[in-house]
Amino acid sequence: MSETVLRLKPGREAPVKRRHPWLFTGGVARREGPQVAGPFVAYAADGALLGRGFLSPESPLLGRFWAYGEARVDAALVEARLDSALALRARVVPPATTGYRVVHAEGDGLPGLVVDRYGGVLVVQATTAGTEAARPLWLPALAARFPGATLVARNDLSSREGEGLSTAPEVLAGPDLPAPESAEFEERGLKFAAEILSGQKTGFFLDQRENRFLVKEISGSARVLNLFAYSGAFGVAALAGGAKHVVQVDVSAPALEAARANHERNGQRVSGDAPEASLVKADVFEDLRTRVAAGETYDVVVTDPPAFAKKHGDVDRACRGYKDVNRLAMKLLAPGGTLLACSCSGPISADLFQKILFGASIDAGVPLRLLSRHGAGPDHPVSLDCPEGEYLKAFRLTRA
Repeated sequence: MSETVLRLKPGREAPVKRRHPWLFTGGVARREGPQVAGPFVAYAADGALLGRGFLSPESPLLGRFWAYGEARVDAALVEARLDSALALRARVVPPATTGYRVVHAEGDGLPGLVVDRYGGVLVVQATTAGTEAARPLWLPALAARFPGATLVARNDLSSREGEGLSTAPEVLAGPDLPAPESAEFEERGLKFAAEILSGQKTGFFLDQRENRFLVKEISGSARVLNLFAYSGAFGVAALAGGAKHVVQVDVSAPALEAARANHERNGQRVSGDAPEASLVKADVFEDLRTRVAAGETYDVVVTDPPAFAKKHGDVDRACRGYKDVNRLAMKLLAPGGTLLACSCSGPISADLFQKILFGASIDAGVPLRLLSRHGAGPDHPVSLDCPEGEYLKAFRLTRA
């Protein structure tokens, strides 16, 4: 496929020279050649060659650079990037773990491409039309490095829909998924299953692995409340760490059934005499108010809601939501208890999230100390050239 030529406006080359991979429509003076998703080459207003990447012609984020200067974007470059990504995982993924992120988009030099491994299944998300157009480069490289694996495209993304791409799932390579279209995997020896086609993200929240390990380490003999539990992984980890009892709260019945199954995979009781875990189907905000009114207390509370802010226009509303849920959670902390407060909203910075938690503490009348800040695991690397790739915040607080 021939390259589209992008001529930048005067002064718009500075971010590119700093290796930022994103090029917006406002920085482009004109386009020459094909006006479809595919490869591009970009030049500064003075004619200097800036780099190459892939074009998403229907998106305000018009192009993503895959290489700078004279470098070509070809199979050799993509294979080298993928090999570098796999070498990193070999260093940072813990033992007895077969669920992890293989490719983290810009963080691994493969913009717009996300690949998660769940045992023998790889779930792929090409988030943009340009990344989809690059499939002939990245798909053979992936398939060659995971022979026999099932590669599934999880395409139900708003970014794809907005660019007119298919949102239907697709098996890219290997055998079909077995019913019920889930994949079992291990995380530090704990057993989980990812709901490949129906679950959140690519089927599981792999980015919280290190934070689950933190909860496991601090949950000995604790009473634990896991809010927005989804498939219950924080609760499973807490019981594996010796928790006395775990309460899992989520509004979704299917999510709680997945949590039940994950507990059972790990030999943890959720019914019968002396269950170790309780599964509660409820709106988390309403449930919290009920528990506060009843005077309940917990040694460990986890708040891990879905993204309240997906764009900058959502930030004010999201701040109110984060403040409310954490204000109520703080009221449930026993003296010396721990709150792990999480946000996966990209537009909410770590500094802003800390201010939200400060305001929640003041309103709750609960003095707290910040012990540590955390994020996604190291299999979710963030390029220093593109800090927008950092999104997950997890603050460990303790009641004074």
